[in-house]
Amino acid sequence: MYTFARLHLGQSGALVAAVVYAYLPYHLVDLYVRGALAEFLAFAWFPLVLWAFHRLVTAPKARRLLFAALAALLLTALVVTHSLSALIFAPVLAIYLIILLNQEQGRGALGGVTLALAFAVALGACYWLPVFIESGYVGLGQGASGGYKDHLVGFTDLFSLHPAYPYPAEPGTAPTFPLGLGQLVIIGASLVLIFGFRHRRWTNLFFLGVALLSAFMLTMASRPLWQLFESGLAFLQYPWRFQALTVLSTAFLAGALTDAACRALQPGRCWLLAAALLLAIGAWALWRLPYAPIAPDLSVEAMWETDRENGQVGATWTGEYLPVWVTEQRWALAHPLPDPAPGGRALPPGQVRLTGVGHTRYDLTVEAPEGTALILHQFHYPGWQAQWLDDTQPSLPEGVLALASFDLEAGSGPLTARLGYTPSQLWGTLFSLVASLFIGTGLIIVIARRGPQQIGGARGALLLAACYLVLAAALLISLALPNGTVQATDQVNANLEDSVELLAHTTNQATYQPGDTVSVTLYWRALRQLDRDLKAFVHLTDADLTRQPAQHDGDPNGGFTPTTRWLPGEVVPDTHHLSLPANLEPGRYRLWGGMYEHETVRNLAVVSSETVAAGGRVLVGEIEVSSP
Repeated sequence: MYTFARLHLGQSGALVAAVVYAYLPYHLVDLYVRGALAEFLAFAWFPLVLWAFHRLVTAPKARRLLFAALAALLLTALVVTHSLSALIFAPVLAIYLIILLNQEQGRGALGGVTLALAFAVALGACYWLPVFIESGYVGLGQGASGGYKDHLVGFTDLFSLHPAYPYPAEPGTAPTFPLGLGQLVIIGASLVLIFGFRHRRWTNLFFLGVALLSAFMLTMASRPLWQLFESGLAFLQYPWRFQALTVLSTAFLAGALTDAACRALQPGRCWLLAAALLLAIGAWALWRLPYAPIAPDLSVEAMWETDRENGQVGATWTGEYLPVWVTEQRWALAHPLPDPAPGGRALPPGQVRLTGVGHTRYDLTVEAPEGTALILHQFHYPGWQAQWLDDTQPSLPEGVLALASFDLEAGSGPLTARLGYTPSQLWGTLFSLVASLFIGTGLIIVIARRGPQQIGGARGALLLAACYLVLAAALLISLALPNGTVQATDQVNANLEDSVELLAHTTNQATYQPGDTVSVTLYWRALRQLDRDLKAFVHLTDADLTRQPAQHDGDPNGGFTPTTRWLPGEVVPDTHHLSLPANLEPGRYRLWGGMYEHETVRNLAVVSSETVAAGGRVLVGEIEVSSP
């Protein structure tokens, strides 16, 4: 913000604008109250994008290519960081550029802006092309929601006059996030400055207009505008997102007020005024900030737990990321079937061996003389495919959860099931890759031909070129390794009462120390429809089976998919975390796994296993515990 404000304001005014921008309440709300990290990070790009395009328009001809490349990269960063923020910001950038281009009155500047926008479109193709083409596959494309109407406020609720900003602190309280006393004072003083003292710089008028219009969009009076542009604005979900523009504009106006005051004051008093303003804004914004240091659980299990508690699997009330083929109620996805019944298709054991797993990939060996079913514990989405018998077979949605499934014809051999690129993802990524390579190498060629002095210094130009080439490398790696690395599994292949198979397991490492946590993932395969919910367990014993220093029992898959929801042929990963005692002696320890009925605490009998089995449990592997 300081860099952008410095284009229009003095040093003290730009400093005030930057600090106020960082500490205005809605900026803090995104981080400390809402936890909206993407929207919070988007704040970094707003002033940088304005600065880059301003420099592009006003730069001499020799440096326009450099600033066009920089502006394109920053604009793309905003879009991929938080597309909704980019949507809100787009009219502000457009009007700012129209005013600036009108002042410059040169075709070269317009050409530079056009080039930058073309670069940005090409760079962001890996993001926007799949969004436009594939949004119909998830809730996002099922039409705009009218939920924004519930969050518009009356003019009396638009501002809070509390001397300390009233952050919502009570859980369950409907948030409103009003504008605060600090912003009201800044806007009021700006009106006096512009219309009372006729301090009518175009930037002051521009940002005052942005502040007033963005504040207006929070109110019920703006409802006709929301309804007129509902097809686009409704995707914002919450009108309060317009406060991002209010923060940007009022921060600049705070700097403009300081700059105007400093022109009439001595330097010492100017800095004293700036310090007083910043202290006042800081006290108002931070006094009641609900700051509480936490160590959140960032695991996938924690995310699913939050969704289950809120009954909102798929993100927020609209389920925008839930595939449209899912027909089960969102609140019920993690609950057992109300009336499970046995029957249906029963699969013979031993058909499938799981040899490797990746982030979105499964490597298997299949022996199915009469064919079989393979169902992944993943939502079906275009791109899921199985390479089987020299053929690529797309997945189909199976059951009310719309899991990715494959009906395999008779045969034997290796099978790879993975999430591949859809056509729009592939072409978008290729387009972005070519664009980043073209721009990056083009900058290097221009530097070599024109010399660093003509384009504004070699260091900055080379750094920008390096950014483009690093982006190209990242896109190339994503094409080469779309599913990440593949981890080999340790085979178990145990048949438990012809109901489920324990195919294999993985651990997060091979060697541990006392006090560590051992993460063991079991891979189950359902052989038939189960009529009861079973518990899974992992036990840690010494080699002689005389001690059991650690164990974990619980619902498979963290309880997010009870066994009554397992479909015949479904492969289900099931992670257990075992805490090693701090005084555990070094040595080799064994891991055992199995399932049991919760009501009777009876382990399922092991019909067959490729590893040692005893007492209704099978040996899944060993770990080494070393001295600390």
